[in-house]
Amino acid sequence: MPSLVALSDIPRSKFDRLKQKFSCKNPDLEKYIKQFAYSHQKEGLFQTYFYVDDNDNFLGYISVAVATIERTKFADELDISYSMKYSIPAIKITRLCVFNGLCNKGVGTILMTFANILALVQQKKIGCRALIVDSKPEAVEFYKRFNFVEINKEENSDTIFMVNDIGRADVLGKAVDKMITFCKIFGQDDLVEILRK
Repeated sequence: MPSLVALSDIPRSKFDRLKQKFSCKNPDLEKYIKQFAYSHQKEGLFQTYFYVDDNDNFLGYISVAVATIERTKFADELDISYSMKYSIPAIKITRLCVFNGLCNKGVGTILMTFANILALVQQKKIGCRALIVDSKPEAVEFYKRFNFVEINKEENSDTIFMVNDIGRADVLGKAVDKMITFCKIFGQDDLVEILRK
């Protein structure tokens, strides 16, 4: 059965053996997962999850963190009352990687679906309204497929800031049912109860 496995659930000795097999087209993503992800997870900075198939093959990973965005800068992108004056809670995708030889096989879609579920669960628990990412130019079209909107490219930066308004849980309707089914398929039973509330 396919699963999404938290890096924190993998013993360090097993991870050290596994990581030698990880190969990414982007050397920065490969370096991150091999050298920094485990310590960042342990320090509570980022949460990293692997997509693992039926045969225990690791297909890719996603790292996420809690973030906020300024309300005044995203008035047009987020359907939130103009009277809201505080920062908007969000989940930031800090890294997303599909391992070599697995592009265009649905791995990225699985990881993005999971990111949306994490954001909705966060919304139900303590508040979250958007997914955000600093996208490399070559990944912009990928994120657009998941309803991300380009906001800006900062000067002297090689990334483009993008936002996805995840909406409100109470108006998502059938989308939540699909998320529950996804969680059951990928072994995320602890999230099912939160989504049902």
